[in-house]
Amino acid sequence: MARWLWTAGTALVALGLAAHFFGWDALLWVPVAVVETVRSSPETYGIVALGVLLMVLARLVGGRRRD
Repeated sequence: MARWLWTAGTALVALGLAAHFFGWDALLWVPVAVVETVRSSPETYGIVALGVLLMVLARLVGGRRRD
């Protein structure tokens, strides 16, 4: 748990510093472009999102099983 908290904290610090140096407008163009792309073809990206969800689920299930 501590490892995940450390990783989340590091990501937030990096995001804050990047926002300070580059501005929020420069950082948010990627999410805006993703939303616009998903709106243009929601079926395709729904399937992609389902695939990513299954990959994350497999990682979580596989991570708990230690041999």
